[in-house]
Amino acid sequence: MWFLVSVVKGSKYFEADSQIDNKLMISDTTDMIISGYSMGTGGYRFEMRKGNEAFTLQEFAKGQSKEAITAKFIELAAKVGATTALSSA
Repeated sequence: MWFLVSVVKGSKYFEADSQIDNKLMISDTTDMIISGYSMGTGGYRFEMRKGNEAFTLQEFAKGQSKEAITAKFIELAAKVGATTALSSA
């Protein structure tokens, strides 16, 4: 099962300039996470990680709005059936 959660400041997954409002998905059965990372080129990517291994799921070119990238992450969460307790506020 996947859970969509918010990352708190101080976590190793926290990014001050997160394009997805510091959200990530955690699997309780596979020890994997799905998160977003800024690329050095100004683009953004969604990655699946297990331990030290990282797999790119999607890459986005520079210039996409934070709102568009966040919407795509929420769409990905829905596709994997992520459960959320996050408020929409």
